[in-house]
Amino acid sequence: MKQISRLGRLAAAGALWSAAGAGLYTGCVLLLKGLHLGWAAYVLALAAPAALGALTALRAVRAALRRLRQLREAFGTITDGDLSVRLPEEERGTFSEIYSDFNRMARELQSVRTRRDEYVNTFTHEFKTPLTAIRGFAELLQEPGFTEEEQKKYLRLIADESCQLADLANDAMLLSKLDNENLPVVKRTFWLDEQVSRCLTLLEGSAREKGLTLSADLQPVELRGSEELLSHVWTNLVSNAIKYTPPGGAVSVVLKQLGTQAVFTIADTGIGMTEEVRSHIFDRYYQADPGHTRRGMGLGLPIVQGILKLCGGRIEVESTPGAGSTFRVVLPLS
Repeated sequence: MKQISRLGRLAAAGALWSAAGAGLYTGCVLLLKGLHLGWAAYVLALAAPAALGALTALRAVRAALRRLRQLREAFGTITDGDLSVRLPEEERGTFSEIYSDFNRMARELQSVRTRRDEYVNTFTHEFKTPLTAIRGFAELLQEPGFTEEEQKKYLRLIADESCQLADLANDAMLLSKLDNENLPVVKRTFWLDEQVSRCLTLLEGSAREKGLTLSADLQPVELRGSEELLSHVWTNLVSNAIKYTPPGGAVSVVLKQLGTQAVFTIADTGIGMTEEVRSHIFDRYYQADPGHTRRGMGLGLPIVQGILKLCGGRIEVESTPGAGSTFRVVLPLS
């Protein structure tokens, strides 16, 4: 439709210029004949529109060259690393669309750079923290005078920090594979309720340490899908609920079958989220806590969303600041 509209405008413009040229030629003939120039009147009448057309074309070419130079300079600025450059979109015609496309490209590049810088900062912080702890405890153990119990305590801390490093590396690698669609999906039939129950058992200790009530209502659900990938989904969602729920709160998990779908729901009485935070939670490296008072690189929920997309499922979120959050996962049974 856009091409048809453009052709229509070009046809109208061509007709207008033809009519204007014919009128100019007729006017020139009548004017020059009045000067009794004979056949020269016709020659001059033809020369006048041609000269006017040449001047108009020259102005158009100069304007086009000026805009092309402006575009080339803007690309040069981008190449030099300045992604803040923008071109005026009030230009009319073809260059308006070109400038608009250029500005959109520059905005996207700037957004990618911002996310990359945030990732580097977050990645550095999250890796530096456990590495610093491991080094400190290792140096501490070299000093004499520690009892066997104290040594075991510091060795447990070193093991915990090492696990934290391994988890961060695994999450980054998994997300990279999801991005590149280089993740094999091996489907098999298994009991989803048993898988979710195992996940809750593994994380029950973390909930108990914070004094949280962890409850579950799991109906038997048989599902054909990637058992390995889906385990990451439940682990991430339950871990997040425990992480963002204050001591004394509650986390509840419900699994049921609705028709040809499995529905997993996890609700907590945690800190909740604002509309702004909720709109970004599936953006990779997004940190709702800029002070990094809670560990994490902002990879968990993007991984969850990527896995569910790969498995043909979806995730829904409801949250109110100060009143907790509810995540709902819907998966096809086969």
